[in-house]
Amino acid sequence: MSVHEILVLGGNFGGFNVVHHLQRQVLPILKKSAGDTTFHITLVTPNSHFFFKIAAPRALINAELIPEEKIFKPLSEAFKQYKDSVTVVQGKAVGLSSETRTVSVELVGGAGSNELKYDSLFIATGTNSASPLWTLHDDHKITIDALHKLHAALPNAKTVLVSGGGPVGVETSGEIAAAYPTVKVTLVSGGEILSTLKAGNIAKAKKLLADAKVEIVNARVTKTYSEGASTVVELDKGEARTVDIYIDGRGVEKVNSEYIPKTWLDATGRVTTRDSYFRVKGDNQADVSNTYAVGDIVAGSTNTAIELDAQVATAASSFAVDVLKKLGAKAGGSGGLLSFIPGLGGKSLAQKEFKPMKDTIVVPIGPNGGVGQVLGWSLPSFAVKKGKAEKFLLELCEPVVTGTKFAQV
Repeated sequence: MSVHEILVLGGNFGGFNVVHHLQRQVLPILKKSAGDTTFHITLVTPNSHFFFKIAAPRALINAELIPEEKIFKPLSEAFKQYKDSVTVVQGKAVGLSSETRTVSVELVGGAGSNELKYDSLFIATGTNSASPLWTLHDDHKITIDALHKLHAALPNAKTVLVSGGGPVGVETSGEIAAAYPTVKVTLVSGGEILSTLKAGNIAKAKKLLADAKVEIVNARVTKTYSEGASTVVELDKGEARTVDIYIDGRGVEKVNSEYIPKTWLDATGRVTTRDSYFRVKGDNQADVSNTYAVGDIVAGSTNTAIELDAQVATAASSFAVDVLKKLGAKAGGSGGLLSFIPGLGGKSLAQKEFKPMKDTIVVPIGPNGGVGQVLGWSLPSFAVKKGKAEKFLLELCEPVVTGTKFAQV
């Protein structure tokens, strides 16, 4: 009996979705044509808990609106349903060899290192924001501490400056203005806020922010430093503002790809793929067969959960196709194995195409509404309220963690 080892690097949205999707929708079918081959997944990640980061702009307001146990979930509980077919290694990838098909892992807490072999590899180590409010900085307790500091500081603040005109910055400004209407909230954006939205929706967002008394400043933050209990924020136009609280919401600061061969990466440090099915391109010399990338680490990614869902489904189909080829199993035709896998059926070996919902974004500005568009169609504020602003999609956390968002086949 042989074991096909699947190594998944990264244990938040990308890695979680890959493990659950494979276990619930792909491997049960592949096993039927695998003969004496079994499948095992090893998830490598430095964090012990999943972080539902979508809800962070509301979770930072106080501990009652969204208790921490609602958005931080232990990995051990998430994967125990798969018993010994999934192993979680708490560590960080520090090296990758395509020649030996191994990943070097530095275990957390100075517990040493491991060399893990793989037959198939999924790279999902994502990116880090400057602030741990928006992404895990390895240990989830770092994010919890950042939230607690804001919980303590906001009730006594008179001035708050938020940098970043994307969804995180806009949502955070709206949440603080709604929860603390006497606080002077300033949103600093280097360009147009919510620049991926249509012009009409941008104008609508500006009005909602203005109605909430949020000041929008078109500038870039160049430097910040503490001055007593306050923070001085220097802007590129020569202005400096002293505020009680500064929140950095500017997005990606670091791509977590330092362990990956440089020749696999683009100029931004993200992984390049050789096709639209998320197979890693490599450098035309390394053996990158059965190697895939999903999430923010993919070159050209828009860094959205909507896009990630489509990426995972497509990459999982690539894995299924590649494994079937290796096994020599029947893969085409209406009676082929792929016809039983959602998105893989058909008269040929065609796999699931990458078809994310384009021009789709929903941005609450406080709990009572916001702006958004679905497939380019604008959403009324009440639809944003019902769709996201009321609960910040918290109802989706448990299905992501348990995998029930994917039907069991």
